[in-house]
Amino acid sequence: MPLPVFYGGHMSTEVYEITANAKINLFLRVTGRLPNGYHKLYSIMQEIGISDDLKITIGEGTSGIEVVCPGRADIEPEHNLCYKAADRFLSKLKKKTLSEGNSFTSPHIRIDLTKNIPSESGMGGGSSDAAAVLVVMQEHFDSPFTEEELAGIAVNVGADVPFFLYGGTCLCEMVGEQITPLNHLEGLPLVIAKPKGGVSTPLCFKMIDSNPLPDFDEGAYAGFVNELDSRIGKGEDVLPFIAANEDLLINDLQAPGIECVPEIATIIQRFKDNGAAYTAMTGSGSAVFAMFPDKESAKSCADKLKEDPDGSKWMLIVTETI
Repeated sequence: MPLPVFYGGHMSTEVYEITANAKINLFLRVTGRLPNGYHKLYSIMQEIGISDDLKITIGEGTSGIEVVCPGRADIEPEHNLCYKAADRFLSKLKKKTLSEGNSFTSPHIRIDLTKNIPSESGMGGGSSDAAAVLVVMQEHFDSPFTEEELAGIAVNVGADVPFFLYGGTCLCEMVGEQITPLNHLEGLPLVIAKPKGGVSTPLCFKMIDSNPLPDFDEGAYAGFVNELDSRIGKGEDVLPFIAANEDLLINDLQAPGIECVPEIATIIQRFKDNGAAYTAMTGSGSAVFAMFPDKESAKSCADKLKEDPDGSKWMLIVTETI
């Protein structure tokens, strides 16, 4: 998550601009359920080069939180994760300030959000936006919370939000709050295809719950993660290593995702037919990513899909890991 760019206006108002990058899941295993009903996860999340843009204005005046997203009538401001992040942060800050014997006045916060990351794609757009809000507010209020406290607020907003406080390449465990930063897997060319249909994350997990959880060999995954991290750290080309471990890199939500949006299976096959070294659905879908050895191969695949009768219906994004 990049640091926000600050623009000083009147003394009573401060404006911050920040980008919020999307992510993909290299793999995603559901390893159990906690007593509170939340699912335990084990996943490598990877930041990628497509982002939403936020302008956050914090000032005096009538307290309240506004979320404005031009052209997106489907986004309900008070149900948006940006709103939730700002609200949870202020609630915790008020409690902390009052407990220290100080008074607290809630500011007015306006969040202008420009969406570029597709919704219901499994790319974490809403979670990344929420993390950007937390980063800005932590900066604005002179870092009132520790790293652990901020992560606690983040996971209370959404399971993917803590990852976006770190960005890059991370192993994410438990509900999503247990983060282990890895060496950054930068510059790996990607093509992402998003069909028109979206997948409901709650429905995906409900479908998972209706069947026994797949086997999970923690040792095998720990070995893969350590080896991948080591190879990235040495500057090696890790794509052959990723491709060689394709059978291990399972997304447990892919099967229910395909059941909801059968086009996901078609996209995966098209990517394989067009030279992808590794391809899978990300998160709970419906977006599918494909990894390529070079930018030319990625662009060639995207160009072919644009002329494909099926591919012409998909949102296609050529990007890279960052």
